[in-house]
Amino acid sequence: MDFLQLEQKLGGWIDKLDQKDKKALLVRLASLKSAFPFNEFEFRLMYLLNHKVITFEEYEQLRDGYSETNAHLELYGLAPRIFGEIWAQKHLVDIDPRFIKPSKQIDPKYVGDYDLYIQNGDGIIRVEVKASRAINTKLRGNLVEKALGFASEESYWMNFQQIKLTIVDAFVFIGVWTDTVH
Repeated sequence: MDFLQLEQKLGGWIDKLDQKDKKALLVRLASLKSAFPFNEFEFRLMYLLNHKVITFEEYEQLRDGYSETNAHLELYGLAPRIFGEIWAQKHLVDIDPRFIKPSKQIDPKYVGDYDLYIQNGDGIIRVEVKASRAINTKLRGNLVEKALGFASEESYWMNFQQIKLTIVDAFVFIGVWTDTVH
């Protein structure tokens, strides 16, 4: 379930409200102030639960289904540097511990110009890690709202920046979708 499908599901439930309650909800949403973790989704769900349009079990099913199909959605909320330098490099090292963070002890010429290395006999293979998140280019909004699942039919865009061809020996490109990492 993606963001638009979640909106449609909530919209279907809201349509089940009687006109007076539906109008009251829409008026309240127009002036709603949000502060994390309280937001418009939480408010709509609590309103629907309070008006007995949904049960707690339906809420749990919706929540679990959305969380399951968006296991990597939190990565869309990370700042670019944290996403690329901290998460992506750690993710790669977690997958394969042969990737090691460089230092001057290993490479006296090292000045932060590559991300990781792999031992290769007496030498090293300098590795640059590049990561990007799949987003729907047709939507406006923040990255989380534009995030795509791997099976989406929508066109997606990924932006891999600062590719330094002459400094490293190898690249690892990591593509992130809401439901998978490649």
